[in-house]
Amino acid sequence: MTIWGWLLLGAGSWALAIVLKVLADFLVQRNTTFELKDWAAALLSGVWSSVCELGLCAIAFWYWQAGFADGLVTAVGAALAEFIMLLPAALQAHFNKAKTKKQDQANWRAFFFERSLFFTNHIATRALLWLGVMWTGGFAATASAFGFFAVTEGTQAYGQAREWNWLDQRTQTIFFGFVISVLVAEIALIIHWW
Repeated sequence: MTIWGWLLLGAGSWALAIVLKVLADFLVQRNTTFELKDWAAALLSGVWSSVCELGLCAIAFWYWQAGFADGLVTAVGAALAEFIMLLPAALQAHFNKAKTKKQDQANWRAFFFERSLFFTNHIATRALLWLGVMWTGGFAATASAFGFFAVTEGTQAYGQAREWNWLDQRTQTIFFGFVISVLVAEIALIIHWW
């Protein structure tokens, strides 16, 4: 498969995973007679996100015998698709204008910093996944990829459920610090299994 094929596969698997996540959310809300606590809903959301996004990637890696570079290009495709989907909301917030130009610039910096962290997380988790599926990392590398992805997605879902103020400096510091810690752990494991 060409580099463009892997890029489109990443974007397509991300889009299909979103459809599966929305469908599951609809079915759970429709068929559940009790309300889940925020942490439980966030945990389920994180796990389901991980199963959908990384599960589709794992199947693609195995089926098309992906090389390491192919896995990274797939991750870039998924991250770009996510960025493109989130950009209109960021642009709308920008054009609604913050109270001050300084606040507007801070919002843009926060958006691009958060996206760069999650872009890197897409790459790191797919690298771990590739090391597990196609290389010597085996089950441990695969499980760590699924686990780390579930943790970051679940934490973000928890913040949304609790209506965190994502533009608050303290919230950003704690959340970004957490994601950076996860990235450091992922990179250490990539080096370990390489």
